[in-house]
Amino acid sequence: MSLSSLTLPILAVNGYLWDTMKQLEPTFNDLYGSTVPFFPLSDSASGAGWENKAYVIYDRIMRTTGSSFYPIKKDHIIYNVKAKDIETLQWGLAVQYILDRCDDAAQDINDWNRNAGNPYKVYFHNLRVYQEDSSANRNFSTRPFYITQFIVESEYHFTDSIESILS
Repeated sequence: MSLSSLTLPILAVNGYLWDTMKQLEPTFNDLYGSTVPFFPLSDSASGAGWENKAYVIYDRIMRTTGSSFYPIKKDHIIYNVKAKDIETLQWGLAVQYILDRCDDAAQDINDWNRNAGNPYKVYFHNLRVYQEDSSANRNFSTRPFYITQFIVESEYHFTDSIESILS
């Protein structure tokens, strides 16, 4: 048993989102190969060698559910889409279309997860998408890319208990 064996729900959302984006845009298979262009927490490792490709930087914030029923968890996933101007808008729209469907999106992620070779031990109840700000910000620090931030609110429960993990 190690910390790496615990389920991180955001990885299931990222996997489903990227697989669906590749279905919408088949050229992503050639453009990105086996690389999933979603990077946690920081931009430090994701810039070199990207040849001006769009990508996503993500983080998560745990939120209270407003309920005393503790098994249901709520996270806010923060996605920063970093891309050229039109790509920022397209990727943001894809995030909205794919994930902003409440329990339908949750069911699709659960189906995707169930069919995965090594499924994450999580069950999603619903997802909603919010845009953090009303416009993209231009970042001239390394490349002239735009950054747009989205928040994906997810409700879920783990399918394994800590007792089963520790035993």
